[in-house]
Amino acid sequence: MEEKNCANLLSMLDKLIDISEPEQAEYLRGYQRGMRVGIIGVSDEWIEDHRMFMDPDGGTGDPFIDSFARGYRHGFEGKTPESPSSSSESPTSLRIAYIV
Repeated sequence: MEEKNCANLLSMLDKLIDISEPEQAEYLRGYQRGMRVGIIGVSDEWIEDHRMFMDPDGGTGDPFIDSFARGYRHGFEGKTPESPSSSSESPTSLRIAYIV
């Protein structure tokens, strides 16, 4: 992803986090973190967390942590972010899908 598109996506994610329901906000925070780690690499102090978040079968039972982990995996893998669970998508989420 080009640097400008990456910066635009991170900025839009920040805005979406501010207006999202708590569980969706955690997904988006995870997505941001995974995207950054995918670009700069996994630091030594984050390796255990990285392994935990990348394990799709490693659910904790906490919906917020599991949402963060799912977002982390998606961001790290460069997948398009999930849309909010509501039936109507916001124009911002549609632009995010376009950038990715």
